[in-house]
Amino acid sequence: MAGVDALLNILVAQGADVLSLVSGEAPTLTKGGERRDLSMPPLQAVLFERFAREVEEAMDGDVYCLDAKGGAVSFDVEIQPGASIEFRRSDALVTDPRAEGVCPPPDETTSRRVSGVESGSLAPLVERALKLEAIDLFLSTGADARMRIEHSLEEIPGTRCSAEEILALVNLDEEQRARVEAHGSVDLALDFDAGRVRVNVFRHQEGLAAVLRPIQRRIRTLGELGLPADLQALSDFSDGLVLMVGPTGSGKSSTLAALIDHVNQTRAEHVVTIEDPIEFQYEHGRCLIHQREVGRHVESFAAGLRAALREGPDVILLGEMRDPETIAAALTAAETGHLVLSTLHSGNAAMAIDRIIDSFSGHKQSQVRLQLSAVLRAVVTQLLLPSTTPGRLVPAVEKMLVTPAVSASIREGRGHQMSSQIQTGRDEGMLSLELSLADLFRRGEISREVATSAAKNRELLQDLTRV
Repeated sequence: MAGVDALLNILVAQGADVLSLVSGEAPTLTKGGERRDLSMPPLQAVLFERFAREVEEAMDGDVYCLDAKGGAVSFDVEIQPGASIEFRRSDALVTDPRAEGVCPPPDETTSRRVSGVESGSLAPLVERALKLEAIDLFLSTGADARMRIEHSLEEIPGTRCSAEEILALVNLDEEQRARVEAHGSVDLALDFDAGRVRVNVFRHQEGLAAVLRPIQRRIRTLGELGLPADLQALSDFSDGLVLMVGPTGSGKSSTLAALIDHVNQTRAEHVVTIEDPIEFQYEHGRCLIHQREVGRHVESFAAGLRAALREGPDVILLGEMRDPETIAAALTAAETGHLVLSTLHSGNAAMAIDRIIDSFSGHKQSQVRLQLSAVLRAVVTQLLLPSTTPGRLVPAVEKMLVTPAVSASIREGRGHQMSSQIQTGRDEGMLSLELSLADLFRRGEISREVATSAAKNRELLQDLTRV
């Protein structure tokens, strides 16, 4: 419901009375009898139908409830199937959405608005974040919780919690508590009724904090993630290294999960994952899949990789290439007949390659260049960008395939040439970031401003988007 609720929050923030959604037209607000269009593209029929279906499922009779900042607002709703949805504000802001007759919750355990920490438990707050499809939930000693919705942090009044409540929520075992004491942080994953979350618990000046990131239980396909279908071919290599790069929170793990799920459905192979922590949980399909967690099943990424070479894998999923020891083990696995899929925090393919090489001391770098030029198969850079649909993010990607020319650039240290090699490699299956951004802009999924801010070559983007 993030899209509808985002539009209704605009209505509340601007003091308007009516929100009108009409298929094929831009959303409009009415305030004091004056009607104006929101600066958005027209609602496509598919999106309109999705909104209508979600609203009908969430309504109580003819009333729709919005959890606005500071309280709840109810709306009378009129739906004309396939044509229009009108939300008319019917009450003043209230401080308790569970008050009699105002926005009664259909599911007391997961659908209520959490206005504070109830009975010493933070679980309802986590359930709420999962339902709202928040990107992150932040809990911190001495401060109200915050959720990251799209790219902004939303404070949740009345949710201040203690270090003891955070510890009770994450339920650290003795070993994990020892890691927090010794190293200042620990990673883990937790299961709730509404879904699974990845958690980082860390100490700070005022006590303890935790950042929780929802993980979808169902692994989505590349199409459902909004990614190009031809990325699927990245999982078809018989050996070598495939890298997903991009900033934190750009969807790299979801993309790799989609690739592993494709392998699981199409090939009878052995897959070993080494993660910190285990995120997506796979069921055995055509593949036999063994998932190992750093700190629980293996000492480190590097140790897990060395062990994996004796475990007969065809495909290895490595959660992250963090240090020289892990990188060296990944390169060895890739050159000994295994397909290694991994992630790296980097801005683009050339920067990722430089980061890998620069992590080694000078006398080792030439050998690493030779190894990397021989085993690297592809580098995909992924970004998540604000959509023209409020509350939604869409992926933009750049795909570099390692052709003989790209391999030579890696071997000879000519990383500056890779950008032009990607741009001219379209016939070989490559995709530049600017081409991806231009396509999203032409389809009305992102604004020109968002496309321009994300582009590395703005002149090229202007040429590609010129009407």
